[in-house]
Amino acid sequence: MGAVMGKLTTCDDAKTNLNKDWDAKDFSVFTCASAIHFAVQKDIDPLFFDMVQQNSSYDPRKDQVMHKCMDESIEYDDRIPVRGDHRPNWARFGEYLYVPVQRWLHNLEHGSIVLLYHPCVDVDELNKLRQLVTSCIYRHVITPYIKLTTERPLALVGWGSRLEMNSVDEKRVIDYIKHFGNRAPEEIIRDGKYDEYLIQEAKTVSEEDKNLCPNH
Repeated sequence: MGAVMGKLTTCDDAKTNLNKDWDAKDFSVFTCASAIHFAVQKDIDPLFFDMVQQNSSYDPRKDQVMHKCMDESIEYDDRIPVRGDHRPNWARFGEYLYVPVQRWLHNLEHGSIVLLYHPCVDVDELNKLRQLVTSCIYRHVITPYIKLTTERPLALVGWGSRLEMNSVDEKRVIDYIKHFGNRAPEEIIRDGKYDEYLIQEAKTVSEEDKNLCPNH
């Protein structure tokens, strides 16, 4: 579908023209502008979205989108996209200083779970969610995402679904990962080639991610 996936070509070598998706001089996408981080408010309910519930004919395993080269911009209408066109080379699994949506959407297409957090999120809540995600699924990407709200500064995203939250409910998080990890058009375990500002590589959880959240 469009450019060939995962190939090092002039189309997308995961190294060149990266400012088409994000100017690395723009610190605002990963920096909290305030000295005070958001307060935890456990009375704010999570906000869940699943395309299957919205459209009973939608099948996330048969969904098709396009791979677009680095000479073409990609924009999204949704505040937090759960599907869409993306770059041919996906991000290596792990945590980033920042990785643009045009990359991590491709990870979702392979069955990954992406953890998004607002830069001003409560650090303890972020650490709780990070620990759950990294212990549940190898194919994860963790990155700041400035478009999250103050009410729900944490989010998990799978292909066709998302869960926004203020605080971490362990059971709900694990249930989400078990249900929406691997629910995607392509179950590809192979790591990506894009690694700009990767700060922590993902570690294996179970063989080929067949057993999600094995210790929970």
